Amino acid sequence: MMIEIRELHSLQEQFHARMIFDSVWPAANETQITANLLQAQVHNGSYLVGVFDGTKVVGASFGFPTIEPEIHLHSHMTAFVSSHRDLGLGTQVKLHQWTWAKERGYQSITWTYDPLVRRNARFNILKLGADIIDYLPNFYGNMADELNNGDESDRMTVRWDTTTKIPLPRAEILDPPYDAELIALPKDIVEIRMSDPNLNMRYRFEVRSAFQEAFAAGKRVIGFSANNEYVLE
Repeated sequence: MMIEIRELHSLQEQFHARMIFDSVWPAANETQITANLLQAQVHNGSYLVGVFDGTKVVGASFGFPTIEPEIHLHSHMTAFVSSHRDLGLGTQVKLHQWTWAKERGYQSITWTYDPLVRRNARFNILKLGADIIDYLPNFYGNMADELNNGDESDRMTVRWDTTTKIPLPRAEILDPPYDAELIALPKDIVEIRMSDPNLNMRYRFEVRSAFQEAFAAGKRVIGFSANNEYVLE
């Protein structure tokens, strides 16, 4: 496997990225981002890369600059074709983003993810060493794509500092502090969402309520435990 990550500038290159996004989040008669909007974003300094295995585009990532509450890159979408998932390419793309943003003077990268997806929580908090900064209930409203339709689109906001010399991962917490609050996650919420929507929503509202109460009390996420729990103090 010969992997290369490179920026996509032309309309034809951008077309391949759009097809990746639409294949991962398929929605009837809709596209994740229109060609003219993507072209305008890229032309004006947004981040768009393709992940190439030889000459084939197997993944793509899109982000745009923003200034609130600081000058940073917001990473909006990253996706891979099914044959190239769980191969560590997500880490490679994130590190490429980190370097790209740092070289351009951004103070951080932000993105969102579903707080119930255990592997994403582990990846963001432990492998990347990013910080959880906010919980956004039903952030996108109902999402019409096949993966999310019918669920509420709660999202966790992540901030990844780009002012350090290198990214700093975290070790998982083996022995949480005695006074820590622990918020546990199901093993595979994506499977539960498809097989038992009612159970999915029960987990959704339980985790949402726990985070809203914890954040209102001034607690913050300090890590992720070996038992697959958010650890807050």
